[in-house]
Amino acid sequence: MPHLILETTADLPENGNIPDILESLVSIFSGFETVNPVAVKAYHTLRSNWVMGEGAPAGFAHLSVWVLEGRPLELREKMADTLYAEMKQQFAESAAENGVSITLEVREMATATYRK
Repeated sequence: MPHLILETTADLPENGNIPDILESLVSIFSGFETVNPVAVKAYHTLRSNWVMGEGAPAGFAHLSVWVLEGRPLELREKMADTLYAEMKQQFAESAAENGVSITLEVREMATATYRK
């Protein structure tokens, strides 16, 4: 724990760089206070079937960041802003062609029900 879960659609050219993208996200995330780098887990799911709303970019890249509850809102906002900036950089090729919707969410897990 924590978990970085990257989901992308199969049409993105950046999919060939997923290992490097995950390494970059882990490196950045591990630098935040309260984050133990040894505990960070990052993984990717490729979506081969998806539908986007009319007028939306063709595909998406979404990062879910799961952390144990208790971190200050300001820190979670900083995590979101910093990782979102990295996502925009990593998927810049697709973004330049309006081919990707880039989104990110930081979620808290309940310490009472999380098991490790």
